[in-house]
Parts: sequence; C-alpha cells; structure tokens
Amino acid sequence: MTYTIGLATTFHDPAIAIVGPAGEVLFAEAAERYLQYKRAPNCEPDTTARMEALLRRYIPQGAEIRLATSWGAEFTDFLAQMSRSGAFTLDALLKLSPEFNRSLVPERSERAFIASLHHGQQRAGLGILLGLDRAFGEAKITGLTRYGHHLSHAAYAAWSSPFSDAACLVVDGMGETGASAIFALKDGRLTELRRHRGRASIGFYFGFVTDLAGFDQAKGEEWKIMGLAPYGRQDPELLALLRRLYRIEGTKLTFADAKTVRQVGAEILARRPAEALDQGWADLARCGQDVFAEMMAALLAETAALCPSENLVLAGGCALNSSFNGKICNSKTGNGKIAGRHGFTRVHVPSAPADDGNALGAAWLAHAEANPGWRAPVGPISPYLGSTVSTEPLERMAAWEPRLQKLSADEIVLKTAELLAEGKLVGWVQGRAEFGPRALGNRSILADPRPANAKDLLNAKVKYREAFRPFAPSILAEHGPDWFEDYQDSPYMERTLTWKREVRGRVPAVVHEDATGRLQSVTAERNPRYHALISAFHALTGVPVILNTSFNIMGKPILHTSEDAILMFYTSGLDALVVEDWLLVK
Repeated sequence: MTYTIGLATTFHDPAIAIVGPAGEVLFAEAAERYLQYKRAPNCEPDTTARMEALLRRYIPQGAEIRLATSWGAEFTDFLAQMSRSGAFTLDALLKLSPEFNRSLVPERSERAFIASLHHGQQRAGLGILLGLDRAFGEAKITGLTRYGHHLSHAAYAAWSSPFSDAACLVVDGMGETGASAIFALKDGRLTELRRHRGRASIGFYFGFVTDLAGFDQAKGEEWKIMGLAPYGRQDPELLALLRRLYRIEGTKLTFADAKTVRQVGAEILARRPAEALDQGWADLARCGQDVFAEMMAALLAETAALCPSENLVLAGGCALNSSFNGKICNSKTGNGKIAGRHGFTRVHVPSAPADDGNALGAAWLAHAEANPGWRAPVGPISPYLGSTVSTEPLERMAAWEPRLQKLSADEIVLKTAELLAEGKLVGWVQGRAEFGPRALGNRSILADPRPANAKDLLNAKVKYREAFRPFAPSILAEHGPDWFEDYQDSPYMERTLTWKREVRGRVPAVVHEDATGRLQSVTAERNPRYHALISAFHALTGVPVILNTSFNIMGKPILHTSEDAILMFYTSGLDALVVEDWLLVK
C-alpha cells in the first residue's frame, strides 16, 4: 500500500494533506492551526513536533509513502541557482530598491518573498522523514515529486468539484511564470490551455490596494477591503488612477510599467485621509474592489473563449474574494438557469482555494500519476478534513466546575438552540476542523442574527474587530431561495448573495451595508449536527439562519484544541461553550 503526502510550501499558508491508497482524503490542514500563528509565514507544513502523532494516526507501519509539493522542478532548480549565485543573501537583498515595481510590490520585498519560497522548498519533507523515524523507526519514502503551482491549484479545485467537465481559472499573486492560468477539465482530466507570463498580477494588485487603504497585506488583511468597500463611494478620480494600472486588449489583460505603478501609488498616498491608518479608507476600498472585478471579468472572458462551458472552477487566492464570486452567475437565462455574461451557470470555489489547498492538489496529482485510471469522486468534497479535539480536559474539569455538564447529542443541540434564541454568544466545537480559512459550523462562534446590536455585542465581547467587517449567515439550504435573490448553493461560505428585501429586517446582524451576506448553505448530509442545531433554532424562532463567525479573536487563527476553546471562554465575553457533548455556561 502506498500513501501520498502533499505539502503546500509557499512562504505563507503552509499546509499538509494525506491521501490514502485509493485516493481518499484522510487529512488536510493548514499549519497555522497547529502552530496558532496566523498564516504561518516562513514555517514548514510538516512541523517535526506534530508529525509523529499524525503519521501514527493515518498511516500504518510499513506502508510506502510518496511525497509531493506544489512548485515545479524546473522553477525550484532555477531558485536553487539563484541562491548559489548569492541572490538571496541579506547583502544582496539590501541593495534592491524598496520602491514599487511592476509587480505592484516593492522590489526588495518581492525578492525576499522568493527567497523565503526557495528556503521552503529546501525544507520540504524533512519533518515527515523525522516523524516517520520517530513513529516507526523507518521511513519508506519513495521520493518527492514537484508539481506546478497553478496545476496544483487546478487539481485540488477541479477534482473536489461536482463537475467532470468545466473551465478552470486560477488567479493568485504569483506562479512559476505568471499569476494566472486557464485549464480545461474534461472527463475528469486536466489540460492546461494558457499560462500567463509576467510579474504583475491581480493578487498583488489587491495587496497594493490593501496597503494603500491603511491595512497590511502581509497580515492577510485583504479581507478588510471586501468588508469596507460597501461603505465607500465610487470616486471618479480614484477609479481613474487605479485604471491606469492595467489595460485590456481583446481578451488579454496587461499591466502598467513600474514607473506608472510608482506614480499611481504616490498620487493615491497623497490623497489618503489621515484617519485611514486607524479606520481604513472606504472610498479606495470600494474603487479597488470595483477595479478588481473589472480585471477578473477580463480573465473570465478569456477563459470562456478558450473553454466554453456552463461550469466554472475558480481557484487561487483571488478566489477568496466572495464579493466578486457571488456576481459571476447573476442573471436568469431563458431556461430559468442562473448565468453570468460569460455563460457560466455554475461556479465551484473549493473551501481552501489559496495556497493551503495546494497540499491536497499536489497529493492528488502524485496519486493520479501513479494510478493513471484513477478519477476523483464526484464532489463537492467535505471541508471537514482537519484535526479533532480531545474532550479529556473537560472530563477533568467536571470534577470542580459545577457549570459544566455532559448531555446527549439531542440535548446539546436543543439546549444550544435555546441559548442562541435567548441572545447568548456560544462557542461551538464539534467534529473535524474545516480545511480552509472559514469556520463552517465545526469551529464557530454562533449568535442570534435577529437583534440589530448582535454584531456590535459580538465585537465588543469576543472578536474585537473593526465595526465595518460583516458577520456571516449559516442558512438551512432548503430555505435559501426564500431568503436570497437568485439563490446559489454555497457550501463553503465562498460567495456573497443579496438578501431579499422583505427578510432583511428579520436578520439585521448578518445583512451587510450593501444588503448582501456571505452565506453558508447547510444540509443534513454535509453537517448533520450543525443542520440539526439550525433546525432547532428555526423551530424556536421561525428563522432558519444563525450568525456564524470563526472561533478566534482578531489576529489569531481559528482554535486548534479544546484548551484553546476553554481559554477563550474564560477570557472573553462568550456566554456558553459547546465542545462535542459538553456544555459550559457562565
């Protein structure tokens, strides 16, 4: 038997995935969860400290292991040559300009990113080797295979989708030759149709806007642009400045030269209001999001021209832009289907479209190469692929904490629904952690969406984040069409849709400034207990929606252990904590 371990080894969002002999996904998780270090920059995915236990759990002794990672061999060889020439030394980096270049990032920063990327490739697999020796006293590793960055994105996204045929667009910050690529999925097989070349990218553009608006892309604060944009206005001068950064020739998107990038950046900075560093710049966020949509529309047009299809698979870091995703299919066709102007009637965005998802993409590519007849099962696959939590700390607490009790599965659901209906803030931990950046009902903080002040209360007592950032709704999928215009199934909270006008006043805590919500469609098949909880809340209140946000505080990753959950319960304004069948209340 041969197991495959995939590693995401970019300088941010490292992750590990374990695939079984039949191609089944046994485990997939970003390293930030275990390390409790947001985005885990410059960290290896196979941290030695955790590998022994992880390997013992998912791989039997004596099994052969193939390793795979997500940057191509030709590219990593090139990086090795650069390193040998001294290009990545501190002295060499200090000689580079700190000004913006054509990539829309400072020249020095871009080279430092690439140096970190190179170091990640050098470390790939070492933690697994040490973990195998510690776990079994042997390491039957057949070798390490490297796959293209965008191919890894496409493999994970396409093979986790419900489609056997689709167009696949990958858009992120950088790849081996450029920042985007187009693939065709046909009968479950992937074919590259176009790989873009050049240093500029839509991903780096969005980071450029993030920094100019007063946030920090290095901390992953691109989310804040999407949240703040609906509060801004379409400033014609800002739009004109941002549009100088690119042009569209036919279906080809090209970017401005470095001189223009620096001029645009300087002019925008000269206009930035003083309060932007504290509050963000809403007008720039709005214009930046609008121009992002224009650029993405150009890539969608190119994708549709190269691979006409009703089905679209979208991957890469830019696929996390849920505000844009919800607009791809946004008008009715003659047969009643939802379709955008490029003819796509269905869009699949996986739960981990950014670089953490490449761990699974690389693992599947290696498995497929070794097993030519293999086809991925029809998706969408479950996002619940990560770690479980131990309830042993709660079992010990039961001896001295009178407010802690263990209930049956039915009782825990009903009691939690009652607490939510009373306006309580509940930390909710069950099953396996979600693969990707969003809490989907297994590592969530939940609240009643009906009170208008629920959002402010949650921020003040637990999350401590900016008031402009919205909270998301989890909705019973069967009720989606009654609550959202042009409803689309959204299993991973990957798109925003517009609430129907007549229901907005019933759930004001999850209605954003532009009347949208980044919804999660919940079914009994995908998550039985979470569906049961929302159903119980629906029975009590008549509302099939609850507010769902990630179980963390601002700046920290989603929790990893029950100890993390207990600490947040006692040090924040949470009213109740549910960990599996254990209930702790204040």
